[in-house]
Amino acid sequence: MRIEPADVVIAALAADGSAALRTPTTFVLDEQTGSQTKSATFELPDGARARLAALEAAGNMPSADADLRMWGSSDAAMSTTKRADQFGRFARGIISRTSSIAMSLTRSAMRFIGTPYVFGGTSPSGFDCSGYTQHVFAMLGISLPRTADAQYYAGKPTVGGMQMGDLVFFQTYLPGPSHVGIYLGGGQFVNSIGKDVHIDSFDSAYFRGRYLGAKRYLGT
Repeated sequence: MRIEPADVVIAALAADGSAALRTPTTFVLDEQTGSQTKSATFELPDGARARLAALEAAGNMPSADADLRMWGSSDAAMSTTKRADQFGRFARGIISRTSSIAMSLTRSAMRFIGTPYVFGGTSPSGFDCSGYTQHVFAMLGISLPRTADAQYYAGKPTVGGMQMGDLVFFQTYLPGPSHVGIYLGGGQFVNSIGKDVHIDSFDSAYFRGRYLGAKRYLGT
């Protein structure tokens, strides 16, 4: 069995903070050896006892959780600041990655300008509107439903307004979302309609009044 020096015992007892141990008299230290318990009696020296009494009289005896409260408050403040900083970096990273993906998406979409429109088409030899959007998103590893209406209902709302890479939907030959394109920004979108894949504007004579809404697949 190992008995600590008096000053170490004083510090341990003071940190423990229990009322019984604040009376500096005699302490019994136990040692467990297998199934047997051996006890030894330890009495604090007069000097150590006097120092404990002086601390109690002055009201300077630390409470049981004094060290935890001291470090905990500091750690909590540091932790809050650290978490806020980490969240800020995380959010900026998401925005940066989403913007990069949107740029890649629109570059991919523009590669097919002039590709013929083919009803039911899903390949670079010919696209319909939803076959085109499905193919372009698939190039980035993003799976879209096959038809315009399914893409509309599966997409997420465009919180904060439209962004480059959002899908834009229109009511054309059927009630509800029957046409889809990819938003480029500045009121323009690229789509497969008519003769081929080309860029259109929301203000064009055909699309004005047909717009239903936008949905987001990037960063969701």
